[in-house]
Amino acid sequence: MKNLLFRWLKIYEDEIGLFCGMAVLLFFINSSSIVLNNFVETAFLKRYGVQYLPVINALNAVVTFFLLSSLGGVLARVRGDKMVGRTLIFSGVLIGLLRFVVPFGFDLLYPFLYILKTQFTVLLAFLFWNLANDLFNTRQSKRLFPLITTGGIIGGIAGSFATPLLARMVSSDNLLLLFTLFS
Repeated sequence: MKNLLFRWLKIYEDEIGLFCGMAVLLFFINSSSIVLNNFVETAFLKRYGVQYLPVINALNAVVTFFLLSSLGGVLARVRGDKMVGRTLIFSGVLIGLLRFVVPFGFDLLYPFLYILKTQFTVLLAFLFWNLANDLFNTRQSKRLFPLITTGGIIGGIAGSFATPLLARMVSSDNLLLLFTLFS
């Protein structure tokens, strides 16, 4: 049955491990990003309201421009797998530490979290596909990237459906710790 599925999807025997690993990685990146996104956007809108969204979105665009433009030089020196791993660890630890700052009620914490979640989402997607480009050749990418993307879409859907359940189970502030756990 497994062989029939992989044959139908045109995944060859030597690609199965790498394909499954990349699909699962994208699943966890997208599901944890959605959980973080749902928490941060809700918390930001509750505390600041929609009138601040244009300002925060403009600020996000500027930060994204500078972050991604400065990342090009780093990617030339560091392997893609190390960069993805380090970024996942850094983002998870930073968001996990910020969970313990929430009770202090700093006013700028939620705009900062809003910018961080946007940057981590963009950065992890960029680094993931850069790594995938390094691992797969052109023929493989034509066949496998749509299937790998399916893993990310399923992760996004799972994260969306899981957020309310997880928020009831662990309290909404602890969703930040769940991002740390899953990233």
